Amino acid sequence: MLNITDKKVEEKIPAVLRLGFRPFFLLGSVYAVIAIAAWVWMFQHGQPSQLRVPALWWHVHEMLFGFAMAIVVGFVLTAVQNWTGINGTKSYWLGAIVLLWLLPRILLWTPTPLWLVSSIEGLFLLAAAFEVGRRVLQAKGWRNLFFVPLFLLAIMATLPAMRPLKACRLSRQWRSGKPCFGGSRCYCQ
Repeated sequence: MLNITDKKVEEKIPAVLRLGFRPFFLLGSVYAVIAIAAWVWMFQHGQPSQLRVPALWWHVHEMLFGFAMAIVVGFVLTAVQNWTGINGTKSYWLGAIVLLWLLPRILLWTPTPLWLVSSIEGLFLLAAAFEVGRRVLQAKGWRNLFFVPLFLLAIMATLPAMRPLKACRLSRQWRSGKPCFGGSRCYCQ
């Protein structure tokens, strides 16, 4: 039982914000190209001064929480409509979730405190979990509820992931500007 939507109301929403996969697949794929190009540049030239975290940590984090999470959230926010028969996330609320995904990608290149970047990323994952969980509970489609704990586990993975970086930033190697590509506990040489 799929809810019928008013065509006039639907047409007022920008096409990219009508289904969850549209902005996330678009931005995720564009971001993957940018992130890979940035990583190749960093691998050849060393730690960029604008990046506030070690390059190897950034690469791993962004492939998991930047690219992969964008694709997963886009898929799940779209698929939940088919699973439940309830209209999915769209319009400004979908735009807000996309913004919560995009902000950490940008803020890691600024002097923004890592606790704030991590918190925004956690809010992104929490919003995705809420959107999926709300619809699954409403439709009583219990077998699809397993995505909610997965998003919550991702929150638990991203929040403490930024803690070792505090020690790394204070290290002599970080201040000396040497490339950060592996070695010690915080990935700085």
